[in-house]
Amino acid sequence: MRPMEWSKSFGNMTIAAVTAGIFLHAGLDPIRFIWGFASVALLWSGLYALNDYTDRKADAMHPVKKNRAIPSGKVSAKTALAFSILLIFISLSISWIIDGAGLFTVCILAMLANQILYTMPPFSLKKRPVVDLISGSLVNPIFRFYAGWVLFVPAFNAPIAVLVFILGVQFGGFGLYRMASKKHEEKIGLRSSVVLFGEKNMKRLAYAALAIGALAYVYACLTVLPIVYLFWGFAMILALPLYKTALKNPQKINMNKMYWLTYIQYLVFIAGFILIYILIL
Repeated sequence: MRPMEWSKSFGNMTIAAVTAGIFLHAGLDPIRFIWGFASVALLWSGLYALNDYTDRKADAMHPVKKNRAIPSGKVSAKTALAFSILLIFISLSISWIIDGAGLFTVCILAMLANQILYTMPPFSLKKRPVVDLISGSLVNPIFRFYAGWVLFVPAFNAPIAVLVFILGVQFGGFGLYRMASKKHEEKIGLRSSVVLFGEKNMKRLAYAALAIGALAYVYACLTVLPIVYLFWGFAMILALPLYKTALKNPQKINMNKMYWLTYIQYLVFIAGFILIYILIL
């Protein structure tokens, strides 16, 4: 279920909800948010299980992923598939209960459809250059973000700067993360973006995305969010030395260490994001 990765959904949804509360003075109902987050988290847990089910043979040859539950044989493939379907069904049920056929359910269905296209044959977008990056690191963050926004605002009208911040940071981070698997993807014959375009071009693209995301955050703090959020963003930069290897030589990333570091820092950022909002109120 990868509960640590729920931080991506929780973070994107929280930033969206808090922005709605500040920018449009939307009334934020914590209980509604919790149910909405539960729906998104269970959806992604089901999709992660589906991804591991689909990739179980390739992951068994990966130096790190071979230790996951399914490729290691700790969980049978049939059990994993049934578990995945159950989690997705529960997610859709919660979504329907809290929103019916509203925009939140649209976000859930969009993430489900995109991830099936990304993961499952014959589409398998993760194995196709360019669309692997678009599907994996642009489409999903958009709907994670809007899943938090439309819980309280009945329209897809969030400030573009805040959304670009999320897309830039997560696209850049995803690109660097994918480079850590470049040798493995070459070995099994994948023609992904990382394999096709090479490390230098992918690094440039990732750096550009991170820079755009950072600039968008500054702009958002000057136009949409209170200026105190800018200082909180600067505080997060103090952790930059911890990402030295990931930024300079992503193929040598310690994936386990980077996994925990990235998600813990994002949770710290989100905790500060919430605290500032509470103090403003």
